[in-house]
Amino acid sequence: MGGRRDLTPTAAIFNAHVRDNLLFLYGAPACRVYHNAAQATTTGVAFQLDFNTERFDNDTMHGATTNVITFTTAGRYLLIANVEFVANATGYRLCRIRHFSVADLASEVLPVVSAAAATVMNVGTIYSFAAAAIAEADVLQTSGGNLNVNSTGNYSPEFMAHWMGN
Repeated sequence: MGGRRDLTPTAAIFNAHVRDNLLFLYGAPACRVYHNAAQATTTGVAFQLDFNTERFDNDTMHGATTNVITFTTAGRYLLIANVEFVANATGYRLCRIRHFSVADLASEVLPVVSAAAATVMNVGTIYSFAAAAIAEADVLQTSGGNLNVNSTGNYSPEFMAHWMGN
């Protein structure tokens, strides 16, 4: 008969299986980016939104010269895009999140209801990405002319991703 086996975990085992996993979850990969100036869009032409500034990015998901989110850690992500179009009474507005020019992941289309009110859109989805996959946010409008996506503090245009698990 064997003796009693010691089941006390070593520091190395505890760190690898408990501490490191909790630290990862506490600082799960996430970023939120925005653009600090209005962006002109052409009627009837899809426009990939520019994002030149980061609110935060703890996993190197956004580069200052890119307009996309590149997933460095594979997994399921919550993605959200917020935009505000300047007030205009003609046509419709579309905002969508795309898997880098391959497929639409989420979109919203709104008819314009007033010449006095800006059109505010919020699109979100959950999607599984491989490492190095890319997501983008774009818009389309049919006003009959150029129309700005406003730069409005803390919500337009904004694009964000937050890791939710594998």
